[in-house]
Amino acid sequence: MARRFAAWRDLDPRIGRLAAARAVNTLGLSLVMSFLGIYVIDERGYSAKLYGALALIANLGQALTNAWAGELSDRIGRRPIIVGSLVARAAVVAILGGQILADAPLATIAVTFVISSSLRGCFEPVAYALCTDLARADQRTAAFGLQRMGTNLGWAMGPALGGLLSWVMPYGAVFFLAAAGMLVAAWLCRGIDVAGGGDRALAPVRLRAALREAIDHPPMLTLLLATVVFALAHTQMYTLFTVYLADELGLSKFEIGLTYMVNGVLVLTLQWWALGAIGRLGVTRILPLAALVFAAGYFAVGLATGLATAMVAIAIITVAEVAFAPAHQTAAADSGDAARLGKSFGLVSWAQTVGIAFAPLVGGALFDAIGHHHVALWACVAGGCLALAALLVRYGRQRAAAAR
Repeated sequence: MARRFAAWRDLDPRIGRLAAARAVNTLGLSLVMSFLGIYVIDERGYSAKLYGALALIANLGQALTNAWAGELSDRIGRRPIIVGSLVARAAVVAILGGQILADAPLATIAVTFVISSSLRGCFEPVAYALCTDLARADQRTAAFGLQRMGTNLGWAMGPALGGLLSWVMPYGAVFFLAAAGMLVAAWLCRGIDVAGGGDRALAPVRLRAALREAIDHPPMLTLLLATVVFALAHTQMYTLFTVYLADELGLSKFEIGLTYMVNGVLVLTLQWWALGAIGRLGVTRILPLAALVFAAGYFAVGLATGLATAMVAIAIITVAEVAFAPAHQTAAADSGDAARLGKSFGLVSWAQTVGIAFAPLVGGALFDAIGHHHVALWACVAGGCLALAALLVRYGRQRAAAAR
């Protein structure tokens, strides 16, 4: 254990500051975004399928900016894109809160939601590329694990705090607190960059060209396909899961927040164990094993009957998550173009966001069709995780063949 904590201590301090910015940013966003589906479906009376369609459009916008921003950061530097997108999104989220307070038409809320999601695409791939810039090759898994801890620290606190705040202030007003969190995250990132700040001599690479390059590199292509499947399944934890707990199990917003707190706390306490497991088994072995644990966790959701059993299910999912997330980012760094990390992470983030985009629509359609059949509903999600495990086994074999 001491060696694993030493791995974090030896990282560049800027990696820790980036993780802190993730924590603050996620805390602010999770105050509100965890309950947006409940607001649209329960308070405004729209169908889960319609909300899924809105989330699809918003996330497709994010997918496009993922690829664009990641590639652009190779040429102009990471920091301007990270800081600029956080400040711009803070303003957009504040506008979204005002719209919700005013019970604005869903169409106008949807437009602001799409803009907010698109701006998020300017942060994630660029931040992961920056993390890779700052870490040695042997430090990448530890660095990505620390980033995941920052994200989940925000998730550990945000939903529960959001549920509490919903008792004392209107839901729309909480968006102003989320916007403030983004500004704090931007302040933390203001001095984080690497020497050179990008290479303006690099030629732009469009998404279509980057995809053609991936087709010619089988491990990267399989990783992209696996990333889409992973995102389809994993996003149900933040979309279908929330609506399911509220509508089928009858949990309050505060109780739903407590289940997410279990996830966040366990990420913080188990990440050191996950780093050890990844070190012993290797990235290509831990990824399919984590996918199988995801399948078990989602099947357990279908067996849940209340708050306690929902917490058990999310605990199983979290065990998979703490191992999968840093291993997946390490695989992205190792399988992509070492000379253009922004492009590589932009492509992987594009694939992940495509899966995220369709996940609420798929989850909403499943919920509308078989939501009352709890085991069958979550067995469908677990089946996606089994498909993910098969793809990741193939990825490992391709990586091994390419290394020979």
